[in-house]
Amino acid sequence: MKFNKLFYLAALAGTLSLGACQTTRDYSYSEWQEMPIGKSRFNVPSISTVPVTKLEQNDRNNGQVQNEKWQLACGLGYVTLQYTFEVWFGQTVEQRLDNREEFTSHFKERKIDVSNLKAVSNKNGRAVGYIADAELSDKTSCQVAMFGFRATKGRKIYDNDRGGADAVVDAIYCGSIPLDMEKLTSQISLVEDREAYALAAHALPKMECSADKT
Repeated sequence: MKFNKLFYLAALAGTLSLGACQTTRDYSYSEWQEMPIGKSRFNVPSISTVPVTKLEQNDRNNGQVQNEKWQLACGLGYVTLQYTFEVWFGQTVEQRLDNREEFTSHFKERKIDVSNLKAVSNKNGRAVGYIADAELSDKTSCQVAMFGFRATKGRKIYDNDRGGADAVVDAIYCGSIPLDMEKLTSQISLVEDREAYALAAHALPKMECSADKT
């Protein structure tokens, strides 16, 4: 059977996540919904050096956790994000993200070999995790990232907030158009003015996808 890279990456986009830590006992997800690129809660479309060709969103825990998934270059890559806007992920999650061996084994379980790991940084300050070069089972060269960072500025509604990571991101890209993964990981942030961002998104580079590139 011929290796279908687009199909593989699309399937992988739904399985890479660490699962982080749920914040309530209600773990149910809403259905993924495709949204206009300008409705992005995070600035991935404007900091990605590869066009974002699709945006999907869903929620869980009655909206306490907001998830986004960006398709890059018609399916040659994906960025997925979990954001806890009221609380934050536990210390165990940060420890797992900071574990180089777990990072390597996480991708190896999905038949992806990683090398040249580099710790991430983020302009908001707190960040933990790695970016790396990667190779699929068919020898396709890719880039991957798995990290957490603090997206919310200032203290949240709880007194015990010490600035822990409140967003967890996974990314994989296997296209020929250069993707600056270091820029993406260091500059990703919440969109502060949603209305202005929606307008600015119309001017972003676009890529037409054929019907078979889902």
